[in-house]
Amino acid sequence: MTEKTFSINEALRFARHDFLNQLQLIKMNIDLARLEDAKAAIDHYSTEAKAFYELSKMDLPRTTEWLQTANWRFPGFQVSISSNIESDCNLLLDEQVQDVLEQTTKLLHEQLNPYTEQLLHIHIVCNPTTFKLTFDANGEWEPIQQELSKESQVSLTHECKTTKNWRFHIEESKEG
Repeated sequence: MTEKTFSINEALRFARHDFLNQLQLIKMNIDLARLEDAKAAIDHYSTEAKAFYELSKMDLPRTTEWLQTANWRFPGFQVSISSNIESDCNLLLDEQVQDVLEQTTKLLHEQLNPYTEQLLHIHIVCNPTTFKLTFDANGEWEPIQQELSKESQVSLTHECKTTKNWRFHIEESKEG
């Protein structure tokens, strides 16, 4: 896990490296005459790029940066993101949403079983009346005893918290 933030140069270097790896996978599939696999890879990477583009509509710069660099910072996870973003989100949520994501992922990352595939899917819904981010981790890790710190602008609703699945929702708090 990488603790420091990335400079623009480092982020671009990581992005270019990922892009070259993706191109190499597509080229390899074409060379092996596995055209359907090459097409599937192109579709997968196109969908991933669109998901990252969608994040900019939230207008939550810290949260967006966290989501776009999570795969680099937490290599123990395969991070995927989906969204339904229709409008800007409340900018006051930005720091607190990013803090909850960071806190949770660090807790989990420290406890991961290195011999098990670890998946983290994040789904975001943002429209004029709703902000909801669903954090859904699947894999295997040691029990997490520590509780997340409370944030005033967001509420957390746990759906499941076991050693194989942790699913919760971050929503804009309707209190206060």
